[in-house]
Amino acid sequence: MKHFLFFLGLLFCHMQAYSCKQIEKNDTISIVSKNYLDVIENSDSIVWYMLDPMSEDTIALRLNGKEEILLCTTDTLTDRCNALKNALTYPYSFVANEMVKESTFLPDIAIAFYTKDNTTVFSYSFYCDLCRFEKDGKFQEVDGELIRNSIIQIACEVFPHDRYLRQLKRKNK
Repeated sequence: MKHFLFFLGLLFCHMQAYSCKQIEKNDTISIVSKNYLDVIENSDSIVWYMLDPMSEDTIALRLNGKEEILLCTTDTLTDRCNALKNALTYPYSFVANEMVKESTFLPDIAIAFYTKDNTTVFSYSFYCDLCRFEKDGKFQEVDGELIRNSIIQIACEVFPHDRYLRQLKRKNK
């Protein structure tokens, strides 16, 4: 009986240690697909876009044929680019949420990350805090509430004269 109880104790300790390792391992994996994150991490060029998703202008320049591009700029500030990459690739920036937001995705900004061979576009909609990662015609939408303030702060640095972004920044203080 003593051997059986000892064996059960060892088995329990082993299972606890194994489950803790599994939890730690799974906690460090982002819910965002590695396909998007790899391009973001390895990008050598970042381009920001201010968008108007409701534009009806038929001759306007559009991002992926959808939203009208209001402003466009290449980000050349290394520290800001690294901060953006860190915010998007940090495993805890996005959490799995069972609740589905019933809203149409109308992005206010988009950020294109370019590598030699790939492009990933990250879009953010401030009215519903949805994010979209897009590559090769496929996309993944995630809740962006946790990174909202970071994205607004960085976007205000890129587009310092934009009234809408300044207003969002004031509301978030």
